[in-house]
Amino acid sequence: MKFNKLDLILFIKNKNLSGTLYLIALAIILIPASIVMITNNPFSSTFSKISIGIAIFLVIIGKVLSMLKKDKGDKSISIDIGIIIGMLIVFFTHVFK
Repeated sequence: MKFNKLDLILFIKNKNLSGTLYLIALAIILIPASIVMITNNPFSSTFSKISIGIAIFLVIIGKVLSMLKKDKGDKSISIDIGIIIGMLIVFFTHVFK
């Protein structure tokens, strides 16, 4: 079965992929944090940096997908673009720090 661009757009519009990505990002942050609180043994700084970077990246992808869902006449698209640019700045400063 061959998929084209229209199939991808319809799949994005009909499924709640952005919410799923937000929940995965939340789990990536909360599960290691709860393990550290329970065991009192911190993770290494590289693991912390990678997990926070992945969570930020998933939030950015979720925001882009939710922006693609919105209609062209919606005024909050400019707000979404600003949020995405801000999250990209945070992501790049986190990665290249």
